[in-house]
Amino acid sequence: MPVPYVVAPDAATPKRRPAQHAETDQNTDTAGTVRFAGLLLVHTALRRDLLRLPAAIRALGPRDDAKAEAVARHWQLLVDRLVDYHEYQDAKLWPALRRRAPELRLLVNWLEADHHDLEQSAAATTTAVLEVTASRVGAWSAAHAVEGFAIQLHGHLRIEETQVLPLLRGALADTEIGSLPDLLRGTGRALPPSTPDLLAWLLDSVPQPLADELLDQCDDSVVRHWPHWRDTYTRISRELWQDQPPTR
Repeated sequence: MPVPYVVAPDAATPKRRPAQHAETDQNTDTAGTVRFAGLLLVHTALRRDLLRLPAAIRALGPRDDAKAEAVARHWQLLVDRLVDYHEYQDAKLWPALRRRAPELRLLVNWLEADHHDLEQSAAATTTAVLEVTASRVGAWSAAHAVEGFAIQLHGHLRIEETQVLPLLRGALADTEIGSLPDLLRGTGRALPPSTPDLLAWLLDSVPQPLADELLDQCDDSVVRHWPHWRDTYTRISRELWQDQPPTR
């Protein structure tokens, strides 16, 4: 199902200009600014790609070598992003919550354990995706596997959004945890994703006014290089999404 964009500048991060385009929900402050933009961006990006990848898989034809390669590459990108996000949560978010909101410890323990189950499911789905992109046989079965994984992941994300995020405002109000800059720092590793790749993936299809406000949280170097990063990502992913309607 389509997922509305609910991300906006994080109130815990100083901004160079006031937010004007943010939506209001349970994660907003009195100025209407959505907190924990980094976390919400990841959730939106995962849902966005899991919504449109099955159609791309089903559309693969016997001569669609370039598109098949793009599907395989983007599926692996999505799985890598999910693992990176889990590592960020396990290393930073969950320890902070255990200290500051001990009443959430049982829930946090379950979410942390569920990360392993999700990654096992992702690995099984990867086998199906790579098989169809290599042989172009079993496209509908592979697309169905992706849809099943999407349902499993959506349940996990909904628990985070309904039971964890509403309490983060008080528990982590004096930290940058969950903000876009902190997420970019916290998922940086010796191997990809790099900041350009990760940021371009997160902001793919985000409306421009909102993307501008999110970028306003980042340092000047990121803002300066962003147009090049965005255009490179768009060019690389064009083969994959060119036949699909926009997700905005």
